[in-house]
Amino acid sequence: MRPRDRGQTTLDFAFGIGLFVLVLAFAFTFVPGMLQPFEQGTDAETVGANRAADTLAEGMLGDPATPYVLETACTVGFFDAGVPAGCNYDGTTATDRLAIGPFQDVNVTLEGSISGSTYQLLCWNGTALAEVESPDCGAGDRRLATGEPIPDGAVPTVSARRVVSIEGTTAVIRVVVW
Repeated sequence: MRPRDRGQTTLDFAFGIGLFVLVLAFAFTFVPGMLQPFEQGTDAETVGANRAADTLAEGMLGDPATPYVLETACTVGFFDAGVPAGCNYDGTTATDRLAIGPFQDVNVTLEGSISGSTYQLLCWNGTALAEVESPDCGAGDRRLATGEPIPDGAVPTVSARRVVSIEGTTAVIRVVVW
């Protein structure tokens, strides 16, 4: 007969299995949140923000044959109440134009850098794009932002961005849905 020279006891086995279960629970709890590409929000808001950004950049504000290149008249008109002739949208509000559901709010802005390296809200002064903070953008000029004001943090939001070109300037369409 061989003597029992194994060093493992029932207590060691229970400790090892317990540690394994804790590590497995940690992985299932925290790893999916670390791998998500979007801020936490509902699926409908994430899908809505991405669909709206794609729709704006790929044809609503320009010619669908040249996606991500915006036409000036349609873009400025989108941020105003009117609809210029030949544009691919109708309605008077951003929610109507983007077909966002009645239980969601949306905010759309066009940001760019005309004179510096930081992106700022753009405006249309009647002849050219300008940054809102620059002297080229006056009080009566059209700021390229529409929709409801973005909540201050009490309500979770989902945002989507698309890089576009307008008037030879690189800009970013930012869509926020909550």
